[in-house]
Amino acid sequence: MTGNLFFDSFVSLAAIALMVFIARMLFPAPAAQVTETEARERLAFDEPDFRPMRWLFDREGRAALAEGEGGDFALVSRLGLDLVTRRYQGPAIKAVAQGSALIIRPSDPGSRQITLTADDAAEWARKLSQA
Repeated sequence: MTGNLFFDSFVSLAAIALMVFIARMLFPAPAAQVTETEARERLAFDEPDFRPMRWLFDREGRAALAEGEGGDFALVSRLGLDLVTRRYQGPAIKAVAQGSALIIRPSDPGSRQITLTADDAAEWARKLSQA
């Protein structure tokens, strides 16, 4: 090292940036889509007592929403390289339809807002608001 703090810091940051760039080129992130098969399998594994009656799959593969027999709902979405499942009952989930987009805002602090694009978004928004 040169002893010049500014120059040494710049060289270190440039080296880190180069390593990150090379890692992203060698190991690109896989396509993060939730397929119908993956969503059904993950929900069956995570919530074995949940019996889905109807499904809503996002056109872009961001998430899937299932309506259960008892009026509860399950949301399957991607988090990193894995799928996560959340089960909601009644007012624990808020939904708004904007055109063909269903915007879901879970009330639990660990969840994030998810947008599903589907033809029957308005119908699902009504269903979720009545639950």
